[in-house]
Amino acid sequence: MKRFFRVVFSIFLILLVMVVLTAQTTTTTQKKSKTVRVSADYVEPKSDVIYYKGRVFVNIDEDKVSVKTTEMYVKKVGDKWKTVEIPTKAEFSFDGGSAVAEKMTYDLDNRTGTLTNSTVTIVDSKSNEKIVIITDTLNYDLENDRYNGVKKGGVSITKGDITAVADRFEYDKKKGELSLFGAVVINDPKKGVKMTASDAVIYTEKNDMKANNVNIELKVD
Repeated sequence: MKRFFRVVFSIFLILLVMVVLTAQTTTTTQKKSKTVRVSADYVEPKSDVIYYKGRVFVNIDEDKVSVKTTEMYVKKVGDKWKTVEIPTKAEFSFDGGSAVAEKMTYDLDNRTGTLTNSTVTIVDSKSNEKIVIITDTLNYDLENDRYNGVKKGGVSITKGDITAVADRFEYDKKKGELSLFGAVVINDPKKGVKMTASDAVIYTEKNDMKANNVNIELKVD
């Protein structure tokens, strides 16, 4: 009889642990709710899309983002409002930066999106300098502070005194790494260095660099 109760008690403990782990997993993976506040001159709501026009202003406190524009669509995926699409000029503010773009998208779940024909200003967390990036297409991930983009004729990047051009770039704000790829040109007047390279990395805290297939001009006084 005692053995029977020991077996029952063991099974109960196993089930209890499984319930606790399941509850923890659910709590960990569940995303916090957020409120999207929108003001506009005109609105046309439907079951799966809401259209806004005129003086449109969007604010999402939980995401620390806001947008000013003149036209916007908020679309539902499944049973959730998920995607923001702006087909006209937008002024986009986010935690640690801002952008002006001809059009943009924003994913309400993941805080990701794309800016088209944009000028983006980001305050680098390692150096506190502003990085200004001009691209045809820029993809952003605000959750992980990662950005990448391309531009025909070269992405233009300015950080303090440093200027750079490349076919495409990747920027990891948390790591403080700015990676450049394709037809790279970097000019650093403080170091007296101008270089061309196939690819390069700028470590933003102290502007240290490394590059491959390099031609360098050194200015010597």
